Amino acid sequence: MAFDLKQFLARGAEVVEENRVIIREVPAAEIAITLLYILFAGTWCIFADDLLNWLMAHPLDSPALQTMRGINFVLVTGLVLYLVLRRNYRQRRLAQEASRLSQERFESVALATTGAIWDWNLSTNVIWWSDGIQQLFGYPSEDVSTKVEWWIERLHPDDRERVTGAIRRVIASGGRAWAGQYRFRRQDGTYADVLDRGYVITDAAGKPARIVGGVSDITEQRRAEEALEHSRRQLRALSARLLAAREEERTVVARDIHDELGQVLTALKINLDWLEKKIGQRESDPTANPLLERLVESDEIVQSAINSVQRIATDLRPGALDTLGLAAALEQETQRFQERTAIACNLKLPDTKLQLTRDASTVVFRIFQEALTNVGRHAHATSVVITLNPEPNRLVLCVEDNGQGIRPDAERDSKSLGLLGMRERALMLGGEVAITPVQPHGTRVILRLPYGQK
Repeated sequence: MAFDLKQFLARGAEVVEENRVIIREVPAAEIAITLLYILFAGTWCIFADDLLNWLMAHPLDSPALQTMRGINFVLVTGLVLYLVLRRNYRQRRLAQEASRLSQERFESVALATTGAIWDWNLSTNVIWWSDGIQQLFGYPSEDVSTKVEWWIERLHPDDRERVTGAIRRVIASGGRAWAGQYRFRRQDGTYADVLDRGYVITDAAGKPARIVGGVSDITEQRRAEEALEHSRRQLRALSARLLAAREEERTVVARDIHDELGQVLTALKINLDWLEKKIGQRESDPTANPLLERLVESDEIVQSAINSVQRIATDLRPGALDTLGLAAALEQETQRFQERTAIACNLKLPDTKLQLTRDASTVVFRIFQEALTNVGRHAHATSVVITLNPEPNRLVLCVEDNGQGIRPDAERDSKSLGLLGMRERALMLGGEVAITPVQPHGTRVILRLPYGQK
């Protein structure tokens, strides 16, 4: 890594100035100790005159006593001055050593990191950059300036005001940290996506003095995220297309089964009823009884087949959903669920008629159907409360049971395709599905769907 003498000297001058500031800011404890020294020296000088006079037994104006007093004053004053200077020198040396260690740690971090470290002196408006700025963005050392304008000019024009404004607001509000993402121009003219974090350092008065931070190049990460998001959108579009095709296919199959197979079975039942009636008129002929029994049995089989066809067609696509609307389809499905599972259902529908699009009605009904299926299979519930509530901008469907509750890991289970299908259906139309446990027991499924009318 190249050694930049200019940066080194400039940074050294800043460190020296910071040490001077530290030395000038004498703590109150040091002032108290110095005053204590002076008080002791003054007291000693006052009482030392009487002690010397008593020891030497000379007149007060004798030259020998005056000489001893002068020597005593000089010695005491020198001792106090020595103690004060020694203590101040020790404090200064400790401050310089602490500053040196702090600077070494700072420079070691700057050398070890893969990003670019920066130190912005707010009083001089100068930014110190580590050599990482050259490695990340390809700038030669002579092209890297300590002026703030050099960094601002290389911000993308669309990001410049946003980033600088955010930093100014953090400083003005007394904040301690700032973070942001923006585009920074490389030496070759291209832009890199970067993540920048800065931390505000205040002086003794609490005023912001410097901001120290680091820049990381996240261009490849952003590209990977965008590629992943693009893949997700493609998969979601494919899923929506498959669900739509599946729904259309269900509709066609249900109509064919109901119209063609249902009509054939209905016609067959009519013929069997006619034969049963004709043979029943021959009560005097004993040979007609076996035929009549077989006709009655066949009629029952055909009726069972008709019921099965109707059930299969309804499972594929309930006719009420297309002819009578969502509310009627929900009522029909709720009744069928109660008959099939013996679980009591309380269905609350809005008083006004819902004018939903065909896709929205299908999504609501299928999610409702899947929620009831999960209740019947896993919940071991005795009752279910279903609420359909149209809000100003969205439609909310809530299915709540009193069963054993959903497992915490059920939503993350790769086998929970039903839960995944509900979410995918909701996302097709910009909605969302939330599945939460209910206290003391039970599960609540809430669908929130933008209110798209016909």
